[in-house]
Amino acid sequence: MPIGDQKGDGYSLTSSELKSKYNDLIREAIHRADPTFIVKRSDEISAPGMISTDILTRIMHAELVIADISYPNPNVFYELGLRHACKQGTIIIRDKSAPKAPFDLSHLRHIEYENTPSGLKALGDQLRSSLTYLQDYPDHPDSQFQEIAKLIKYKMPDFSPKEEEPAPEAVVMMAMMQSPEVLDMVMKQARGEEVDKEEMLRVMANNPSVAKLLLHNMAKSGQLDFFGKSPSTVSKKKLPKYRSKRKN
Repeated sequence: MPIGDQKGDGYSLTSSELKSKYNDLIREAIHRADPTFIVKRSDEISAPGMISTDILTRIMHAELVIADISYPNPNVFYELGLRHACKQGTIIIRDKSAPKAPFDLSHLRHIEYENTPSGLKALGDQLRSSLTYLQDYPDHPDSQFQEIAKLIKYKMPDFSPKEEEPAPEAVVMMAMMQSPEVLDMVMKQARGEEVDKEEMLRVMANNPSVAKLLLHNMAKSGQLDFFGKSPSTVSKKKLPKYRSKRKN
């Protein structure tokens, strides 16, 4: 919600009036809906007029974001857009006496409230209903952006660090170390000792999880070849050439 003075066509509110509305109405209604919530307004996180890293992090990760769109404030609209783009769990509220909401926001589901004692109770009840819905349907899109993204299967950018895949040799060694039987067979083979293939298959069959890792990574690294030679390297048997005898 706005935290500074708000002036426009037909309305004028000071920052202290907005702060009182937050303390006495909005935060109180949230606590009535669910007393376990820790409620923070942006000026309780960073300096006025500043969108800090902490605010952006909370927008991305908070279980719930409540946006008051009563007054056309650029910061509020920008932060609401960020939330819609990255996560579900947003509730929009609006003062009944405030100016008409901008077109892009007017069609979004929102709760209208009155800054009165009865309005406090009504807002608490409506927030409780909205929270119940969000808990019952945590993955349901709650904005037009999310609905379209789901419809067209839009893939969000993934900024999480990529884990390096271990080398195939390391995976093979770790797999063998999980089974002394498999390790013993492979060590025999490495020493040049003859290993019974049927016995090797039996050991593998007794250790399917190890065998899966071992065979997959050996095949991936080219260490496993069931055919000895690939079909493309097998030489074709030379056929005799026949020459026709030409009569003079």
